[in-house]
Amino acid sequence: MTGTQSQSLTSNVSSTASGSESKVYSDSIDVRNRCTIIARNASFVGDIEDSGDIQIYGKIIGNINITEGSIRIMNTGYVKGQLNAPEIIIDGQVHGSCYAENIDILEHGMLRGTSCCENIAIKRGGVFVGQSEEWTPKEVPLTRVTKDVIEELEVQNELIITSDDDSNDKL
Repeated sequence: MTGTQSQSLTSNVSSTASGSESKVYSDSIDVRNRCTIIARNASFVGDIEDSGDIQIYGKIIGNINITEGSIRIMNTGYVKGQLNAPEIIIDGQVHGSCYAENIDILEHGMLRGTSCCENIAIKRGGVFVGQSEEWTPKEVPLTRVTKDVIEELEVQNELIITSDDDSNDKL
């Protein structure tokens, strides 16, 4: 299942009075504000890739990759697999790995597995059983990195690139 389709709603209105100009109005749904919902009694087996938010009330067995937005496992939700998103909010059950800048485990939430994040918050009642790994940024323009730079970075364990436009990027 892929949710990369974008919906748009367009309406054209033109004025018919003599000598008046035509006007075109366009209303479109912003993909970043779109939310996919997995209903409470729904079960899904397979991988999900999307660019908007996803709220899971049902059961998913598979990997979820969200490029922009968040994954929300609601109180009745269950996910077994790898989750990857800028933000993951867990109020249900997750068995697997979570990769995100921010992970929040709420009072009914349980994560059994691995967390790899920059920030993690666990509310009273929330459960985390597993291991936490060091967060490393993923975006590295590999076309501009030479073998020597890669070897140096492996020794230092860090890489920061400030701009794609600047030819004097500091690594």
